[in-house]
Amino acid sequence: RMYLDAQRALMAQVQAALSAGNLMRAQERRLQLAAVLATLDQLGAATDPLARRLAEQAYHDGSAQTAKGIGQQIGASVTDVAVPASFTGVQTDAVRTLQDAILGKLDTARRTVGRQVEDVYAKAGRRAVMRSLLGAEGSPQAASAQLAADLRRRGVTGFVDRAGRQWRLDTYAEMAIRTTTREAVVQGSMDRMASHGIDLARISEHASSCTICLPYEGRLISLSGSTTEYQGEAVADASMVPPFHPRCRHSLSPVVVDVEEFIRSQQSAPAGII
Repeated sequence: RMYLDAQRALMAQVQAALSAGNLMRAQERRLQLAAVLATLDQLGAATDPLARRLAEQAYHDGSAQTAKGIGQQIGASVTDVAVPASFTGVQTDAVRTLQDAILGKLDTARRTVGRQVEDVYAKAGRRAVMRSLLGAEGSPQAASAQLAADLRRRGVTGFVDRAGRQWRLDTYAEMAIRTTTREAVVQGSMDRMASHGIDLARISEHASSCTICLPYEGRLISLSGSTTEYQGEAVADASMVPPFHPRCRHSLSPVVVDVEEFIRSQQSAPAGII
């Protein structure tokens, strides 16, 4: 919602500047661009702390889901699944990496939009000067009006990513948040499993899976890559972990191979909380 509100505010700022017809003056273009960049900076200041908390919470959610899955397999409550001491240091580094990733994506989106607005203003100035010199359509104001009409058709708060997909600022922000928090959930699950010495995990299954995810559904994976077969079932390595595409919903669940051995290891470990 915050990105959508900012997108609308940016469009209003740019359209008002174009409609005023005075962007042929370099000073005016600088002032208008500074206002747009200030809006983008304010957006980042408001949303980046929220994005940090989302990434951290998603990581811990993944860890908690794994503890619940382990508890179900060994016939114990979630609180009986101790938190290994090795997990504490790992989660700090992992959360920081995930936070950096999500903030990097959002910052890239904001900077891309800022450059596009700068290009629009520069184009407006060049077109207005040229038409004024040539006497085309009477005035720079008419040229700016034409550019404003172009802007309404194509938008200025959208951009194309490296894969050639077109995004609006708000939909890209939503995609980045959803995808990176899913990565955080999966990473939290994997780190928690690894700290317990669990090497096997199973990819979740969903009734409405897309063609991209379908080949991976229900597959067993080895976190270490050292296991290739389990009870006659082929095991893939951890390069197959979700998310498999933007907004992917798939996750991992632990597979406790030796329940009795796991229970003994829990009993000898200090008690912990999730």
